[in-house]
Parts: sequence; structure tokens; C-alpha cells
Amino acid sequence: MRTLALFLLTALAQAFLSGLLPDGLPPPDLYFLLALHLTARIPYYQGLPLALLLGLLQDLLGLGYLGLHGTGLLVGTYAFYAAQRWVSPELLGRVLAFLWAYLGKWAGLLLAAYWLRLRLFHPETLAFLFLAELLLTLALYLLLRGPRR
Repeated sequence: MRTLALFLLTALAQAFLSGLLPDGLPPPDLYFLLALHLTARIPYYQGLPLALLLGLLQDLLGLGYLGLHGTGLLVGTYAFYAAQRWVSPELLGRVLAFLWAYLGKWAGLLLAAYWLRLRLFHPETLAFLFLAELLLTLALYLLLRGPRR
């Protein structure tokens, strides 16, 4: 029940932030943060299907290409699981695991876009989109996770 409430809150907040921010500025990826939050404490064999399902629901709610965000969240969560084994649970380790997962998410998105022969990403706008979304999502991740005691 808590997971469903978090998902509904994420969907509403993502829609609200998309309309609130100025044109051209991407909102933080709240679905990605939700996937990391939900899968951080469960084994990978439960977390990976959950991330895929969350991405597919994001595709359905956003009226996007089915499987695009599903692949991105799946690869990002897989990278997050891998990075958690290599880094410490301190702040720097959590930031590195987040960055590795974020790169994995974008690798999954670009792989799915290439596989589907989509022309969604233009090289001149991709760098700004990547960096702006990264900074906003990382800031929100650090704000929500906070320092561990």
C-alpha cells in the first residue's frame, strides 16, 4: 500500500514539476528516484522487475513509447545494484552509486531509442538535457536521502 501511495505521489509531483518549471528546463526524474528508493533495500531479483514495471507505468502515463523508460530504469537499477557493492554507504559512496545508476539509465534510454529507431534525441540538446536533469535529480536525491546517522 505504501508503494502504491509513493507511486501516485510521484506521478502527481512529476506532472506538477513538468508544468511548473520554465520551458526547456527538464524536471528531476522522480520515477528514477522512486525506483532507487524502492529497490535499495530489496534483493536484485525483486528490484529489477519492479524497476521495469515502474518504467513501463511511466511510459503508459506519459503516453510515450512503451519500453523506453522501462529499459532506462531497468538498466539504471542494475547499475545501482552493481555500484552499491563497490562503494561505501557514506555520502560520497551514495553519490557515486547514484551517478553510476544515472549513467546506466541514460545508456538504457539511448539503447532503447536506437533499437526502436527513434529520433528523439538530438545531439545539440542532449547534453543540456542530460546535465540539467542530472543536477536537479542529484540535488533532490541528496535532499531526500539526507546524511545518515
